[in-house]
This record gives sequence, structure tokens and C-alpha cells, in this order.
Amino acid sequence: MTVFERVAVVGAGLIGGSVARRLHARGVDVVVVDPDAGTRAAASAAGLAVADALPADRDLVVLATPLDALATVLADAAVAAPDAVVVDVGSVKVAAARAAAAAGLAGRYVGAHPMAGTEQSGFEHSYPDLLVGVRWAVARGDGPVADVVRLVVEAFGATAVVLDAEEHDRAVGLVSHAPHVLANALLELAERAAEPTASHLAAGSFRDGTRVAGRNAERTRNMLADNAGALAGVLDDLVALLAHYRRELADPDALGARLQAVVDGAAAVRRPDADWRACPDLDLVLSAPGPVLVRAGAGGLEWAPAQP
Repeated sequence: MTVFERVAVVGAGLIGGSVARRLHARGVDVVVVDPDAGTRAAASAAGLAVADALPADRDLVVLATPLDALATVLADAAVAAPDAVVVDVGSVKVAAARAAAAAGLAGRYVGAHPMAGTEQSGFEHSYPDLLVGVRWAVARGDGPVADVVRLVVEAFGATAVVLDAEEHDRAVGLVSHAPHVLANALLELAERAAEPTASHLAAGSFRDGTRVAGRNAERTRNMLADNAGALAGVLDDLVALLAHYRRELADPDALGARLQAVVDGAAAVRRPDADWRACPDLDLVLSAPGPVLVRAGAGGLEWAPAQP
């Protein structure tokens, strides 16, 4: 299975609840810790062990708390579980790594981020397969990165994308956080327009484009603000690009050329190739510079450079 036999999941919302459910289904000894009595009751009703406080006997602690509580929870985990590896699954990794170092956890902390979720929140929307078979970012650092890679690959059937925390934050600023900004801006635009007919005509493109907007303002604020350093440049580039589209409304040929260029480059973004090869020594692969991918293959672990 994995090197981790006794796991605590702190914060049993959509992501933490799904982590706990999956590991429990795999036969791992899992305890859920959450400050909300209703969440604890729901987790218990789902067959999970629950606790009011973090047990000291855990060898892995997964933190799935709101980003604005993470520094406090990291400091608490450092004391309450003195022998545990501590992993957070938040969407920003530079700030989390700094908080872990401040808590004295650098040698046993690993930052991770499953690239999946829904527009919903709360334990009631979690399920065991939510994070299975998806990409998990795992940030390099002084902690046991290889053990966490093995966990996500083996227990979740995931492809691990191992990279520096700064690389992670730049990447998710582009493909996750900026889309949240766009979704909220588009929904706000429709709200301001106060055009009832538009609401009646809104269909798939509007629904898909605003799916993550208008639901959990605090969570989205934490995500965007914590990644402001990387996200600001992405938004600057986006504003400039939108200005090009605006000008080219008066130049159909230029607009068509721009749209065709996007079509021509879409496959490389949506379905990137990877040069998979055998991975007999995971530690050696992870010590090489640059982001790498790791997955389970028919004959064992496989790896590929993120940029073939």
C-alpha cells in the first residue's frame, strides 16, 4: 500500500472529506479532525473515525483547512503530531511552505495540491473517487517528497506533477486562479447588466464559464489573495489580451487569424504529450532539475519530464 498506515485528515470539507473517504476505503486507519460538530457527525455517519483534536500517534497528517487558517493549523500539527509527515492540499504552495518552515516543519512537510474539485463545498459533497485518477501537484522541499508521491500515485491512481512551489503557483495562477477571476467577472457583468432576457437565454457556454463563480466568496478570496504575487502578472497579460480582442472586433481578418492561432495551439495545452519511461529509482528522478511527472505503469512506476 503506502508507507503511511495511520492518517489524520484535518478539515473534512470537499477535498479533505474525499481524501479521508478514499484512504478509509483502501483500508487505511484514518481519523477525521474538524472543528465543526456537524461535519464530525456527518463523517462519523459515513463510517469514519472522528476526533476533536489531532491524535499524537499519526504518521501522516493531511491538512485540508481554509488557506487563512493554514499557518495556525501547521503550527498546531507540529506540536500535536511530533513524528508525523504533514501534507497540506491547498491551492497555493509558496505561502504554505513559508508557514510550514515558520512552524519548524520543513523537514517533515510536503505541499500537495489535487487538481480536481467541484463548485460545491462541505463534507456532504465529498466522495471517495473525487481525487482519483487526476493530476496531483507535489512541491519539492526538504520533506519526504518521494513518500508523498508514492501515496498519491498508489492510493489515488494519480499522476504526480513534481515541481517547485514557485512553479506551482505560477501554473495554477494561469490555469486555475485566473479562470476563477474570469468566472466571477463574467457573472458580475451579467448581474450588473440587469438584463432579464439574457438570464433566460443563458446556456452551456455561460453555465460552464461561470460554474465556479458566485458560491464561496471567502474561499475564493483566500485563494486569489494568497497567490497574488503570481496571479497579478497573469491578470495583467489577460487584460492586455482582451484589449486585442476588443480592437480586432473592427478587423475581422485579424480576429479570425487570432482565433485560428488559438485553435492550432489548443491540443498542446489540453492534451500535452509525455515521454514516459521506467522509473527504477524514484529518489534519483526527483533529484533532477525541472518538473517531472510520475505515474503507475504496467511494470511499476513510470516518469516523464513535464516538457518533452
